[in-house]
Amino acid sequence: MLIRIGSVIATVYVLWIGALAQIVGNAALWLVPYLPFESVSTFAAWARAYTANWHLDISIFIAITFPIAFLTTTGRRGRERLAWTDIALAALSFAVALYYIVLDDRFLNWSRGFSQPTHADIAVGLLLVALVVELCRRSTGWGLTTLVILLLGFTVFGAWMPGALKHENFGINYFIEMMTITENGIYGAPLEVAATYAFLFVLFGSFYEKSGGGQLFFELAGAVTGRMRGGAAKACVTASGLYGSVSGSPTADVATTGPLTIPIMTRMGIPAARAAAIEATASSGGAMLPPVMGAVAFIMSDLTNIPYQSIAWASVLPALLYYYSIFLLVHNEAVRHDEPRMPDDQIVPLAKALAGGWRHLLPLAALIGLLVAGYTPVYVAAGATAAVIVLSWFHRPTAIGPRRFVECCTATITQLVPLVGAVAAAGVVIGAIEISALAGKFTLLISTISGGLLIPTLLLSAVFLILLGMGMPTPAVYIMGAALLAPVLRGVFNLPEMQVHLFMLYFSCLSAITPPVAVANFAAGAIAGVNPMALGPYTVKLAIGGFILPFYFIFNPGLNMQGGLWYIVECTVFAVAMVSFASFAMQGHLGLRPIPRAGRLLLFACGVATVSPRFDVTLGAVVLGALALVLVQLRGRPAKIDVSA
Repeated sequence: MLIRIGSVIATVYVLWIGALAQIVGNAALWLVPYLPFESVSTFAAWARAYTANWHLDISIFIAITFPIAFLTTTGRRGRERLAWTDIALAALSFAVALYYIVLDDRFLNWSRGFSQPTHADIAVGLLLVALVVELCRRSTGWGLTTLVILLLGFTVFGAWMPGALKHENFGINYFIEMMTITENGIYGAPLEVAATYAFLFVLFGSFYEKSGGGQLFFELAGAVTGRMRGGAAKACVTASGLYGSVSGSPTADVATTGPLTIPIMTRMGIPAARAAAIEATASSGGAMLPPVMGAVAFIMSDLTNIPYQSIAWASVLPALLYYYSIFLLVHNEAVRHDEPRMPDDQIVPLAKALAGGWRHLLPLAALIGLLVAGYTPVYVAAGATAAVIVLSWFHRPTAIGPRRFVECCTATITQLVPLVGAVAAAGVVIGAIEISALAGKFTLLISTISGGLLIPTLLLSAVFLILLGMGMPTPAVYIMGAALLAPVLRGVFNLPEMQVHLFMLYFSCLSAITPPVAVANFAAGAIAGVNPMALGPYTVKLAIGGFILPFYFIFNPGLNMQGGLWYIVECTVFAVAMVSFASFAMQGHLGLRPIPRAGRLLLFACGVATVSPRFDVTLGAVVLGALALVLVQLRGRPAKIDVSA
């Protein structure tokens, strides 16, 4: 009951600070000439200025979400009941947030360099840092937690380290000020993003799924691809991609669409491990796919000041090519194993699907319309959520009433628990980097390991993001990458900002399916009843297009719709060839014809060479790769259909 009440309060408050405060304040201001009461103008001024106090907003968000997070995560794996430590930590986190709320006027008027923390500020600040570390451990595991502890240790003891790693000494007052009062630590951009963009878009996804939108995506996918060979797998790819664009969370997408798609695929004869891998891979691309792209694209827009419309436009072709690579491999496997189409009784005709669920397209239309009109992301998310709620009332079976409203709020908080712990820890990391001036040292470290060369630096960055994403939500991985890697790629190599941040966004998404810790694989494996570790090799094979595309558009921005029409077409054609070569090389078959090992190595080399920005190199690689595929088709002897695979 406490969690449900807290979830509703959190939802209403985030909606208030995100959109309602300004809307209500503007309405009250409009009424001032007609209602000449001083209270009306006072209320209008208060509401319009409410969101200016970011420290208070985050304190209230912490007071609601941190206790819920401690009550819904366990301190020790395998424990099924609440321990007294869980309750104590929840109460402590609420008390810490309440301290900052009560004394908010002092922090609002804080003057950096002149104001000084009191002994109570220091004690409460240290307690808040400890709570963040423990919450991070509970919600994301030891991967990010170890990084946070190491950085805190370096921040405290770095003044005594030798050589280039040494930094200036500082006092406890400065540490607490940076971590808990200014915008450089816990109260910085990561937690602010979680309290606005991320919360509102996860909320939109929860309401959209509860109103029946996820079912419409599956019906549309089945109507379009269900009658093709391997129709069940292709319908899964389509439905998961469409829903993933709304949710932006690979794990949430798997949990929503997986119970529908995985059983259908297994009934069609697809092995459970492969069905789960297809679901996980398709779900992990949702945050790459316009028009919504979850919350990550809005975070990117906020950090880079690039309009979201520009990010979505630049993401269209790479996202389509990512799903093209999955479709290509799924179709190739369907031919190889002679997989049937979906049964007619499970395919809803397109006209019937649209007739029964067309209203679910209206919230997406409202979302896109608000974006095009130039409204801020929080207004867009709040407006689209309101559209979902209102439109649900026209269909009684899926109408969102009080009970479903509470269920959606609770589901949103449940999905946000890992994110809250991770982004709060990301704030600690950013604060540690700022205090210790680690950004410059990290740049030096990367440059030393890579020899100051661009390609090795990009490879190291991709590996770093994948390792960083072990168990972390996609937005948190991206925020950490933007803090640590963007200064290297932008400052040292002067790479374009759009491409650098899309590079980090792609590998942040792909970390969800890359072993050893792949959260989307864990969710899909649990649904399919198979060992999640068995999915890793197949998910990486299916997602090979996603791993190579970021390197391509770093050097060929035409794939991001930049440049003239001919250049965009040229980059698109070459990228299709690149993805095709890499996909066939990874799978080792061209339909029923096996590709010999030498041919696979040649195809992969051609795919890598296509990344080059030089036209002659790329054209030669494409021609050579195409000839290799033709040779396999002409001279390769078809193998028998492997029905049992």
